[in-house]
Amino acid sequence: MKILAVCKASTSIGLGHLIRINTFFEQWKKLNASVQIDLFFIGDESLLKLVQTNNYAQIQVISEDQQDLDIQNYEYLILDLTDIKENLLWSLKSRAKKVVLLSPVFSHWHLVDIYFGRTKYIGIDEEKFPNLEIYTGLEYAIIQDSCVKISAGRFEENLKGNYFPVAIIMGGGDANNKTLQILRALKNCKVPATFWVMLGEGYKHSLDTLTDEIRKDTNHEIILAKSNHSMWHILQNCLLGILPGGITTYEAVYAGLPTINFYEDQSQQFLIKELVEAGAVFDFGIFSDEMLNKIVEFIDEVYNRKGFLLTAHINSKNLLIQSGTAKIISTLNSKEI
Repeated sequence: MKILAVCKASTSIGLGHLIRINTFFEQWKKLNASVQIDLFFIGDESLLKLVQTNNYAQIQVISEDQQDLDIQNYEYLILDLTDIKENLLWSLKSRAKKVVLLSPVFSHWHLVDIYFGRTKYIGIDEEKFPNLEIYTGLEYAIIQDSCVKISAGRFEENLKGNYFPVAIIMGGGDANNKTLQILRALKNCKVPATFWVMLGEGYKHSLDTLTDEIRKDTNHEIILAKSNHSMWHILQNCLLGILPGGITTYEAVYAGLPTINFYEDQSQQFLIKELVEAGAVFDFGIFSDEMLNKIVEFIDEVYNRKGFLLTAHINSKNLLIQSGTAKIISTLNSKEI
């Protein structure tokens, strides 16, 4: 089978699409080494350091305005991006039998044949796309192999500590430097806490400004960590995470880490709705100063009733399995194209 993967990522729009599609194909190659995958990447070439290059027959960094693409014929064109110029997509689509989408947000649904979504909720009106095959549910979530589960015993031991360990995870790029904004707000927490600040590969803001802010907080322990594959080993020490939604929220549920989640627009709420309903994550709505104040109040409150977090940890058990990739591959292999 020959596959063309197209992905778009940057420090401004985030690295999640690149990380997910790389995870997907890394796991696919482990299940079937003979599959041929070509990757066309739209973005900064330096970000390809996050990619396992031996998973791909070829990798090309392309521009959305590029006309002279070296395109073969493929069984599947697999997309992980939110937008792409329509002319380019038509050109790519013409060389593939089916177009598959992994991103829950996209600009050209009418050109997609098959969609795999990580939650039963979907952000489009399905009736507008009668020919679109839709497969949705938690069983299709793609989880990195490096994401490890937090055992109930480990979580309960963490509950016994005097300091409240909280992780701040804003993703690969953190374009608007929400890490800094959150740290400024968390200075107001009254309880003893340790804040684990996880900086992504694409964090380009001033570390001096960040460390100056840390120095101003004399009431809490704050630990800066820049990690990728080792992140979940570090997060086993935490009781709570603060996240901007996205794929890391699903990894946190798989690991068993309760998380506070926010988003930029109400239209994105569907991405965490199922997890909120399961009692595994907490929905704090749209990012704002008011929301930051609510996070501070929440941390102060649950410090004195940490059993609330244990319940969320238990609720996350068995919600997600680490075989979303295998489920997607099995579905694609079952099709006659």
